Amino acid sequence: MARMEQDQCVKQMGDPSHLSHLSSGLNQLRHQAAFCDITIIVGDQRFPAHKAVLSCASNYFQGMFTSGFQESTMSEITVPGCEESFAQILDFTYTGCFSLSLRTVVGILKMTCYMVLTKAEELCAKYLKDVKDKLTVEDFFEIWSIARNYNSLRDVAQMYGSQVIQNFMKCVISKVFLENSSASVMMEILSDEEIETDTTTEEQILQGTVMWLKHNWEQRKVHAVDLLKKIRLGLVPVDRLQRILGVEIMAIPECKEMVEEVVKLSITKDTASPSLITTRPDLFATRNTITAMLWAEEDCDSMISLKCRTETACYKLTKLADVPDKFPHFDPKDSDTGIAVLVSDTGNLYAAGGNDDWLRISSKPTEIVQDIRKWISENNFFKYNSEKNEWSVLPPMPHVLMYPLMIQCDDYIYAMGESRSAGNIMMERYSISSSTWELIDGDLSLMPTSAVSVNNGQYIFISDYDMNQFAVYKPAKNELLDVDVDANLDRYVIFCDNVCYLVTEGNEQEPKNKVNRCMYDFDSDRPTIVFAEAVEDKSLDLKRSFPPTPFPFTFDKRKLGMIQVPCRCNHLILWKQRVAVEC
Repeated sequence: MARMEQDQCVKQMGDPSHLSHLSSGLNQLRHQAAFCDITIIVGDQRFPAHKAVLSCASNYFQGMFTSGFQESTMSEITVPGCEESFAQILDFTYTGCFSLSLRTVVGILKMTCYMVLTKAEELCAKYLKDVKDKLTVEDFFEIWSIARNYNSLRDVAQMYGSQVIQNFMKCVISKVFLENSSASVMMEILSDEEIETDTTTEEQILQGTVMWLKHNWEQRKVHAVDLLKKIRLGLVPVDRLQRILGVEIMAIPECKEMVEEVVKLSITKDTASPSLITTRPDLFATRNTITAMLWAEEDCDSMISLKCRTETACYKLTKLADVPDKFPHFDPKDSDTGIAVLVSDTGNLYAAGGNDDWLRISSKPTEIVQDIRKWISENNFFKYNSEKNEWSVLPPMPHVLMYPLMIQCDDYIYAMGESRSAGNIMMERYSISSSTWELIDGDLSLMPTSAVSVNNGQYIFISDYDMNQFAVYKPAKNELLDVDVDANLDRYVIFCDNVCYLVTEGNEQEPKNKVNRCMYDFDSDRPTIVFAEAVEDKSLDLKRSFPPTPFPFTFDKRKLGMIQVPCRCNHLILWKQRVAVEC
């Protein structure tokens, strides 16, 4: 009985200061070289230590001393690095503390990564985030070069990598960068769209790249072609392009061909149709230029966002004023606005359309329904001023269209879509100069309209949802004509200039798409076929894995206040197919 009472009186006791005292004692023994069983040689200095302590703190040392390597039986080992940095790391190993400064942090970071001291890495990362604004561009590059190789330093790598990219011209003239940056680093930098800033032009980016190449020409010349492909050569004045590249680079056949292509295209830059910015963005579009669709979405906090696929990611508009008083009597979060948007060739953002269909089933009083319908009929066309971040109400469309498909051609903005009130598909156009609308006569019963393209201001091609029926509109004559296309359910059509590509989709027996092309004469009263031939290029594989989309527009994302968002697109847009055909 007494024994049981004794067992019930057991209580765990402890001294909170014991671990600190033990750590301090071990560190003191290290400084006295007492009981030390290993000496670390770094540079010209020798550091006595205890294998047990090093193994507990670092996987690097634990593996060295316990995995049967020859170092496990040695009393002295040599470690690469700086004596001052290792002294701080040894202090951390025994005490959990060390001193960091702008002068020492890079060397200490290198050694903590090398020795897999995770906790020390975290402290270095925290310090580097705090002192970012006090470092030089050479520091940015050196820290990024280290951090980008370690997953634990991902945030540091992103932060400092952004600094390197945005300060590329300052980095590239530094000796540290020129001597230590690899070809893969240069490719990563040149592939980033943020390298182009308000103060860094594509010509300067080219100059910096050439400087890097020629710093060690014999070893780096093999990378010249790949690096030049990452630069928008069309944005560099032709009269300076060859002079910047120099004799050595121009002597490489592939580089010479690239330059000749740019020169040839530049001659027709102003008259090219469609624009070289659209068809050759790799050469003539700035890195902040986006070719994409715009659409109105209810779940977007700014009301308007991009529905698109670009080369790298999707984007959405931010800091964008809401369309003014969309529905004064209705919560816009619960409504389908029916509003579509476009960016004009002058960079202006227009929103048009409206949806009063929900009023058909609305339980609201009749007078409120009539008031809302009247408001929509008078407020269905808006223009956005990006500098003032505000909308202005423009003269309304003659008929309210649901999600009108819009395209600009010269002075006019054309809108095609369904009018709920009229009960059919309509086409209207707005004159930008006179600020007036007019209804276009013609049969658009082949709609719902789903795809349009414009050819040098001469024609607008319009297709139905399945891309089996087409119409062509002549802006000069204000005429809308049908196009005879021998199409059935397994065929669809893509127009490029006056050339019509008819694609027969593959099946189980013949998985490859078959492509035929024919030239149309649209100057006659009714479009007629001039010639037809098969396209023999077996590599041409056009896919229609999604509903056709409106023709995209090109604009500078910075002017509309855009941010990159995770890309969830898994398909190519129709415009990409057109480019594939032209190539």
